[in-house]
Amino acid sequence: MIQDHEFTPELVSSDTSFTGRVWDVRRDDIRYAGFEFDRDYVVHMGAVGVIAINEHAELLLVDQYRHPQGKVMWEPPAGLLDARDEDPLAAAQRELFEETGYTASTWNVLVDYAPSPGGSSESVRCYLAQGLSQHPDGRPAATDEEAGMNPRWVGLQDVLDAIWAGEVTNGMLVTGTLALISALADPTALRPASAFWAARDHLIATNRVKLPE
Repeated sequence: MIQDHEFTPELVSSDTSFTGRVWDVRRDDIRYAGFEFDRDYVVHMGAVGVIAINEHAELLLVDQYRHPQGKVMWEPPAGLLDARDEDPLAAAQRELFEETGYTASTWNVLVDYAPSPGGSSESVRCYLAQGLSQHPDGRPAATDEEAGMNPRWVGLQDVLDAIWAGEVTNGMLVTGTLALISALADPTALRPASAFWAARDHLIATNRVKLPE
């Protein structure tokens, strides 16, 4: 089995050129393989998402306005790891409830991935949620972009058709849905919801995560 391996080149200098609410931009000057060069990259908080599927093979999705893309995009419930020391699973459960008003009885890790490893330290963990039920209190009131979101159950085949046609392009939806297909074929490959998140642990240890204040 192939495996990413940790590597730390010589760091000549490091400077944060932009400090934002959600991410910073850093420039590192490094020596690697006999060459010295610099790289600008986003230092990100990280995020979690939820592929929630019911007994009818439907996915619970939301439509959210994404300003950088200039679109309302279909995507799974998801959110930033913007609460200090919050467990990623707890964050995913919170996002599912806040964005849809649903809870789930069964949770597994579906897939971990780096959305843009050449330009960002963002690491994402996507969970699989099953045994869905509406919370008796309903969905909490939302603000900002989330105020216009409309949770909707969409058939798995319809989601796949939209992915293949290029009609939906949210990275977590595409990655999570394709991982789901693999998991449905072999459920024994799923990791427990409490599985160690090695990629994020490495990023924190090497100061590549923007930790909440």
